Amino acid sequence: MKRINEINSRISGLILLMTAGAIDLFAQRPRSKGKQVPEASSEVWFYVTVGIALVSLGVIFYFWRKSRKSIEQTESGAGNSPNYFNSSSYDSDVDAEKELEWLRKTKKSSPKTRGVTYELKKGDAPKKKKASTKPAPAPDGQDRKAFQDRMKMMQYAQLPINAFSELAPTRHFELLLDSDAKVLTDAIERANEEFEQDEKVRESAIRTLASFRTSNSVDALSQVALYDLSSSLRSKAISVLSDFDHETVFETILLACADPTREVRAAAARGLFRLNFDRSGAWKRIIATGDEFRMSQAVRAAIEAGIVTKSFDRLVHEDIKIAYEAFTLVALMIKSGENDEIFTALRDHKDERVKYALLHVLKAIRDERSLTELSALLETGKCSAEMIDRINDVIKSLERAAAHTNA
Repeated sequence: MKRINEINSRISGLILLMTAGAIDLFAQRPRSKGKQVPEASSEVWFYVTVGIALVSLGVIFYFWRKSRKSIEQTESGAGNSPNYFNSSSYDSDVDAEKELEWLRKTKKSSPKTRGVTYELKKGDAPKKKKASTKPAPAPDGQDRKAFQDRMKMMQYAQLPINAFSELAPTRHFELLLDSDAKVLTDAIERANEEFEQDEKVRESAIRTLASFRTSNSVDALSQVALYDLSSSLRSKAISVLSDFDHETVFETILLACADPTREVRAAAARGLFRLNFDRSGAWKRIIATGDEFRMSQAVRAAIEAGIVTKSFDRLVHEDIKIAYEAFTLVALMIKSGENDEIFTALRDHKDERVKYALLHVLKAIRDERSLTELSALLETGKCSAEMIDRINDVIKSLERAAAHTNA
């Protein structure tokens, strides 16, 4: 309707414009000053004005008819989709209670709903007939366990541990320099229990040593951390060493994890946690010494600290750095001959992947001393078929390495 009104307004404006133009044109017909215009010329202008008027009337009629048709179509369309809120047939006095009652009756009389049939008897409430489908039988426990084992094995094949076939060379690191400062040399002497019996003096010396991050300062603090009679001074020396955060302090802090005093063990555990350098390199440097006693001491300290048990689980970690650190620690255990924890895990560990990873390290390190214990493991009769195959493969690899060495 708004559109139609707009069209009518435009038509009216057009007509007024045309009429004004015709009048202006007629008023401007040629005149001669002091002379009368010829009659023929006046008639011409008269007909022109009449023609313009007729044309205007034709245009008006055309647009009037067009707007009329639009109005009829609009009224026809409105009749097809009535506006209930404006219609006179809309009853605003509907009884809501009657309508709800009708709706409840309709719902009760509905014979079917999705997949459920109701049998209505006189005086009885509706009864549901459940579908006769039976639930699928639960999968067998053994099948489920076998499936989980297969999935674990598929995952194990993708783990980084399978990429480690040998120990990589140790990475070089920047060594600490010595210092011959008078204050430092005096503190080193006073920190030594053989020269200074007063505990307070030794404590003061430790504070002085803490301000010198040098090789001789580390050596003096390591002596205090491992051998001083005072557990308090041992724990303080370990804290200072962990603040240095250098590769040369690792072994001392590790050995302190096996200290008989709880206070010192706690300080050593905190110190290991605070060290930021690569531990795999630290384990390999201990191996590189070739000193079995030193390696054995380090492994026993790691066992006391619970590091070994955690490292077994980390062998199957998805992070290559974590897995390699665990690999180097197990390699240190094999090289030192401290294999008891390894073979205990091969017998009793709950995760088969950890057992396979341990066998993989034994195969990679190729230490002949493991042959006897591997054979004893086979004789227990508690290994799975997969474990037996892997143990035999390791044994053959170690025998070939032994034959090559003897040749």
